Amino acid sequence: ASPSLSVNIGQPMFVSTIPMELLNKVTTGGVAVNYRFTRHPHLYAPRMVGIELTFSNLSTEEIPIIKLGSKSLPSGMSLHEFPALSNIPPEQSRSVTLGIDYNDTTQAAKLDLVIGSRPYTVSISCPTGEMVRPLNMSQMAFTQEQAKLSGMNEATGRMSLPSTHSDAKSVTQRIYHTANILQVPSGDTDHLLFAGQTVSGGSLVLLSLGLETMVLTVNTEKIVLGNMLVKEIKTALEKQ
Repeated sequence: ASPSLSVNIGQPMFVSTIPMELLNKVTTGGVAVNYRFTRHPHLYAPRMVGIELTFSNLSTEEIPIIKLGSKSLPSGMSLHEFPALSNIPPEQSRSVTLGIDYNDTTQAAKLDLVIGSRPYTVSISCPTGEMVRPLNMSQMAFTQEQAKLSGMNEATGRMSLPSTHSDAKSVTQRIYHTANILQVPSGDTDHLLFAGQTVSGGSLVLLSLGLETMVLTVNTEKIVLGNMLVKEIKTALEKQ
């Protein structure tokens, strides 16, 4: 972020309560493992993305231990372990938080979850919309910062919105579901602006969407991330 910009982290406008499957009970012989992105700074390190893991014992036996085993992380990435869980009775669930610093890249973290005495290798990749956090920003600051992030740092995509979800409210909601960013107050109802910064490196991520032109623009020095975010949001907005 530029020195002239006072960074003011906002609150997430949407946090998913719907977990995604990481391991099913058939694979592990009775334990289902689900995960979701918390969208809140990890307590150990704010550069880390918080991931809630939920272990559900669907077997008839007690699970003596669940812990993190070996891990394989690409260069520049790091991880904060969760404390081991012990003696999980049948029909019980336990949740823990794992912290991963993705280093603002789209590479996956590979790790072993040891359930009982057996390791299960899982891969957790982070959608680009989860690699950002919301920023409170004025329209003036947005315009100034966007001007500095033009050319190579700009990614655009044209989209065709379904008529049932083409109004500003529906579009804003869909953007919030996809990316952890915050709307910038503006008098122009046909032009939606959003601001965020990457969780790991603190790089600005500015998004603008013209509801009449149907053009989505992302400005950020993280070029790969910007292109990926355009694709993710385009997919979400074009859903019927």
